[in-house]
Amino acid sequence: MVNETPKRRIGTAAALKDSDGGGTFDAMEQRVKALEDDMKRVLQDTAEIKGMLRAAPSAIEFGELKGRVNSLPTMGKAAAMLSIATAVIVILNNWAAIRGWLIG
Repeated sequence: MVNETPKRRIGTAAALKDSDGGGTFDAMEQRVKALEDDMKRVLQDTAEIKGMLRAAPSAIEFGELKGRVNSLPTMGKAAAMLSIATAVIVILNNWAAIRGWLIG
């Protein structure tokens, strides 16, 4: 089946005139200018993102941080330390009674 739709052709001289404003694509210059401006903003944003990525911590720094966090006491360790401290205080406060019971 042959495509029988008529094709509209514009001569290249009329379609591609210089930027004197007299060509058939006057609005295209404004759109291209807007696209160029948008592209400049995109490039600026990309440069900012690159700068932020360069300032971000490296994998080695993250590894050091992970090691420090892992060495922090957990809830179980904190509870054990509190229990031991409480037991020591109770023993010291009742030492006379404990000594009397042990010695008899």
